[in-house]
Amino acid sequence: MTENRKAFAPGHSLRALALAAAVALAAPAIAQDTQTVTIATPGAALHFYPFYVAESEGLFEKEGIQIDWVDVGAGSRQIAAVAGGSADFAVVGMQPAMTARQNGADLVSVGSLFNGYAIQLVLSNAALEKTGISPEMSIDEKVEKLENVAIGVTGIGSTTDVLLRSWLKQRGKDPEQRLTIQPLGSPPAMFAAFEQGAVDGFMLGSPFPQQAEAAGLGKIAIDPLTESIPELEGVPYTAIITRSALTKEKPELVQRMVNALTKAMMAQAADPDGVGSRLKSYFPDTDEAIFAGFEPDFRGKSATTPVTSREGYQRLLDWAAIASPEPLTVPYEEFVDDSFAEKAAAEFLK
Repeated sequence: MTENRKAFAPGHSLRALALAAAVALAAPAIAQDTQTVTIATPGAALHFYPFYVAESEGLFEKEGIQIDWVDVGAGSRQIAAVAGGSADFAVVGMQPAMTARQNGADLVSVGSLFNGYAIQLVLSNAALEKTGISPEMSIDEKVEKLENVAIGVTGIGSTTDVLLRSWLKQRGKDPEQRLTIQPLGSPPAMFAAFEQGAVDGFMLGSPFPQQAEAAGLGKIAIDPLTESIPELEGVPYTAIITRSALTKEKPELVQRMVNALTKAMMAQAADPDGVGSRLKSYFPDTDEAIFAGFEPDFRGKSATTPVTSREGYQRLLDWAAIASPEPLTVPYEEFVDDSFAEKAAAEFLK
């Protein structure tokens, strides 16, 4: 495994060291078995909800795992990090990972994390006035008015990009003719571009949309977490992705990872408010009131089982077909390795 290289958020590296020290003092035999696992991330995002719960509740440590978060930027970079071996796992959208698998990357999903699309379209005040869009409109009405504005996405082919395009294509609109879609990389870079007026809007998850509203820069125009968008019903979003080779080389490690995530889902069900409030530590720069406002919406879409259903997978394929640059034809059996999830669910979710 890789060495601990970079803290995910202020205080996390110190906390991890403290926990490791405590384990070493209390149970030397267990400490010797602790493995550091590198997770490629795009930055803090609540659509990895069970993963944060597992870490904040000490469930990874109990499985002999120390998490090393490495912020590599957009989803395409996460996928490249795992495929290339510089990261062990990624918490990432399934759709771009499936595309990479179809193009030859040795990637599999070993557990579901989130079952809603937690990416909101934010428009500046000027763009809202220009388009005539208001938050209370239906998705059809909003898309009809959404044109002649520049929207930032993390990367072309990323979930932020495909989601935006899917809204238009599903309603008979050509994204290339209606919008200027600009790949801007990391969420902080995208938010900075929006603040400076370089784009009229952006596609990101919390806390960036809420921060834009709090600063008076604009409003959330489309929110899949709270709005009815028919083509997204029942479509899974994020999962824990790794190399197929790693599942064969170190199956015990993968099982321990999935066990921790499954126990996190149990913890969420047992104490949703307490667990949810403790995730604030992953967003140290986010106002308490802002976090308390958006966290429950994410909690409601967090996976309750690590198992990815065949029905959900097919819905994902159907949705991806709307806007993906190439049709996704990866069979369930080729991309989803549910053996670890099924074992964990059978043992812990009784």
